[in-house]
Amino acid sequence: MPKAVVLTGYGPPDVLVWRDVPLPEPGPGQVRIRVKAAGVSPTDAKIRGGYVQAVFRLPPDAVLGFEAAGVVDAIGPSVSRVSVGDNVASLLAGLGGYAEYVLASSWTPKPANVSWSDATSLPVAAEAALGILKQLRVVRGETLLVLGAAGSVGMIATQLAASWGVT
Repeated sequence: MPKAVVLTGYGPPDVLVWRDVPLPEPGPGQVRIRVKAAGVSPTDAKIRGGYVQAVFRLPPDAVLGFEAAGVVDAIGPSVSRVSVGDNVASLLAGLGGYAEYVLASSWTPKPANVSWSDATSLPVAAEAALGILKQLRVVRGETLLVLGAAGSVGMIATQLAASWGVT
């Protein structure tokens, strides 16, 4: 039986318990990933601590983690462009990354020269960077000032903007 880090209640880190969980089965548009690395974000600690319950009401025995990278080991109906055995990274809208297996509805191939830990740290930062650039409607020829460009989101936003012809 696979295992996951289960949230047994809101509070300090000791509310997280390593326990057996059912093996998830992928539904339409999903893949199951055998997790090699899971991302741990500041939001996870806020959720665990109960500070954002108005936004993240969790069911009993929830599994935290918005990011995971690993190997696709099962594919649900209506899934294309990925095969069992592919190495991927995923942003998990429904959480669940702190587990041996996770279901994902979106994923991207993991390049061979990118480590598992690096691959799992990219989805949330990349989504945030792309989201803010889209909100700003940045276009070729404009100038963009990115404060904090040495951080993960700022670095990705800077690289994306430059690739779009933004100064």
